[in-house]
Amino acid sequence: MDTAQLSKFEHDSTIIEKYVKSSAFGRNKVVYVPFVIGIGLLCFLALAIFGGLIETIGIGVITLLSAIVVVCFILVAVINRSAGKKLSQETQIAPVCIAKKVYGNDMQNIYYCIYSTGEKRHDGVFIDTIAEKIFAIPGNTDDKIERDLLELFKIDFANPGEFAKKLPLAFTNGVEVWRRQFALGALSKDAQRQIEGNAGQFAVVAIRSENPRILTEQFS
Repeated sequence: MDTAQLSKFEHDSTIIEKYVKSSAFGRNKVVYVPFVIGIGLLCFLALAIFGGLIETIGIGVITLLSAIVVVCFILVAVINRSAGKKLSQETQIAPVCIAKKVYGNDMQNIYYCIYSTGEKRHDGVFIDTIAEKIFAIPGNTDDKIERDLLELFKIDFANPGEFAKKLPLAFTNGVEVWRRQFALGALSKDAQRQIEGNAGQFAVVAIRSENPRILTEQFS
């Protein structure tokens, strides 16, 4: 990939602002309290309404719970906006990293991908090397580190929204390398073809190492 272009993306103020906003959710862990409560109550209300339980529960209770749901999501928005402002003040560049498809589901187009956020973030050869090391791990290995790696890439997955997990440093020669799922099927067909034509490599913006976003501008 063109490292000069990646560096240019990193200092583009428009890109920094855009990806700060999309990376802010979850930075303040308090946001999960109203978020989980709101989602839980919303599911309960849906069950009550479509299950014909309104008369049993009472319209007053339904109204109260609906109001609580609204308050919860307002709190989520307020907390997230505050976290976004703080993250924006702290962010001078938007680290752009070369990511690579490792394992995935071709039917759902969801893939485990790896990337590094440090000095090796623009090093496509390094990422390819780590991927090859992963591919070379035998399924019946007795090595603890290799077993931990296989656990990170186990096939029972479909959660592209999860935060990334770090590969063992002993496996990556002390370099921080992360593993995260990406729903590449959500990209345009042209973008998917570009990734395939680039040996499964693409760029992500990792303002937060554990919560990167695909750099859509690379496909324009």
